[in-house]
Amino acid sequence: MKKLWLPLSLLGNVLLALYVFLSGNFFTKDAFPEKKHIEIPTADEEVVDEKGLTVEPVNIVMLGNSITYQGDWQQVLGRNDVFNGGKPGWTTQQLSWVIKNFIVPHRPKICFFKGGINDYTLGISTQRIYENITMVMDSISSIGTSPVYTTTLYQRGVTERNREIDTLNARMKEFCRERGYDYMDLRPFLCENGDIKTQYVQEDNTHLKPAAYPQWARAMQPMLEKYGLN
Repeated sequence: MKKLWLPLSLLGNVLLALYVFLSGNFFTKDAFPEKKHIEIPTADEEVVDEKGLTVEPVNIVMLGNSITYQGDWQQVLGRNDVFNGGKPGWTTQQLSWVIKNFIVPHRPKICFFKGGINDYTLGISTQRIYENITMVMDSISSIGTSPVYTTTLYQRGVTERNREIDTLNARMKEFCRERGYDYMDLRPFLCENGDIKTQYVQEDNTHLKPAAYPQWARAMQPMLEKYGLN
């Protein structure tokens, strides 16, 4: 039986190879599918952001977590060229994954980046968050879009964590100075005495109330003027 098995096995391999060749799949694109590539919308395609709003053109991208996502940016800024790229629950590292989708295809003039609070909730260190954010900022800049670091906001009443957030923001301010990136501090608009104001934060002490977003929009105005988007 063993003597018959080897010839039968060889014959089976030959027949299989012949079948593949005759079926037209030998060394073709179907046999070796290409890796996925970034789909860049054409001028005729409609751009829709994470909240399902049409954006035309895409001049501004708001990249961040649920705090960014919950903002009605087209309404508070009074314009339809703002892409809401908020991803609820995402960390700074995860947010780096969507640069290829939210920034690369549209080449916006400016991208406001805000993240970090989900990282702290998961126990990620300030050093690691800093490294992730600087990587995101450099990646945005490398494709010709101007990145704006938006300060990570406090969690109401969480004093120890808030001091870590101050450390992160201070380090990012110095990084932005060295790189020539823009740094936008939300704290004068939404915070006092090292904590977020109660009128701007929800009961979970983290997410913002609707009243906070017009203040955030006020903080953005100097940047929009700088890039001719006022």
